[in-house]
Amino acid sequence: MHTVLVVEDVDEISASMSAALKKRGHIVERASNAEQAVHMAEANRPAMILTDLELPTFDKLLELLCGHAKLKNMVVAIIDINDPKVDGQRVNVLHDFQALDDLIQSSQQVI
Repeated sequence: MHTVLVVEDVDEISASMSAALKKRGHIVERASNAEQAVHMAEANRPAMILTDLELPTFDKLLELLCGHAKLKNMVVAIIDINDPKVDGQRVNVLHDFQALDDLIQSSQQVI
């Protein structure tokens, strides 16, 4: 089992994403903004942060992670079937939850 930190400000979307991840056997933690996510990631070191591009604190989240000595290499992903382009960011764009599982597996082998 791997821990995934879901960062989503809309409770219904967060709950839906969490339920789907739990069905896949993951442990899920939830945060609603960048600051809360960084505090939770510091304390619990999830395998991945899953968020969305429309999160109001998305840019702040990436900024805080990149500037954090222990979290700067944290895997950050979004699930979006429309394949959005994320300019200059180190965000993994995934098409489905299977791609998320594959990314977690591959990132855990590197550590």
